[in-house]
Amino acid sequence: MLTHHVSHKGERHHPLWLEITRIVLSLVILWKGIEFIANIHVFTDIMMNSSVPVAILMSVLVHTIIVAHIFGAIALFTGSYVRIACILQMPVILMALLFRDLAKDVLNPYAAVWVSIAILCALVLVLWRDKHDFIDRDRLRNKV
Repeated sequence: MLTHHVSHKGERHHPLWLEITRIVLSLVILWKGIEFIANIHVFTDIMMNSSVPVAILMSVLVHTIIVAHIFGAIALFTGSYVRIACILQMPVILMALLFRDLAKDVLNPYAAVWVSIAILCALVLVLWRDKHDFIDRDRLRNKV
């Protein structure tokens, strides 16, 4: 199964600029995930002053964001499951943009709105190109 997936990945022939964009995007997302972990004390302070349901919800949210960033960055870096990784990153980035007032204090890794916008644009580009290349490859295979 893994060798089949790797051979399909090699057949895609993505342009070099797209591969570089995907790798740089994965490194930025990994960096943001590490920054998020480094600033987890802010969430801990908020959770201590919150009711139990809110604290549990925040804990689940924080851990989901961390897991999405770490595994998403690994998937993007290796080039496997690129579409799934992009789709899982998008809600995190969109929430950071929607709650940008919280970003200054709580979501410190996303304090710069332009960074979130750049990441979101890069995710959309990589997702669109990956899907587009996949459809083109299937069309070429069906013609042969």
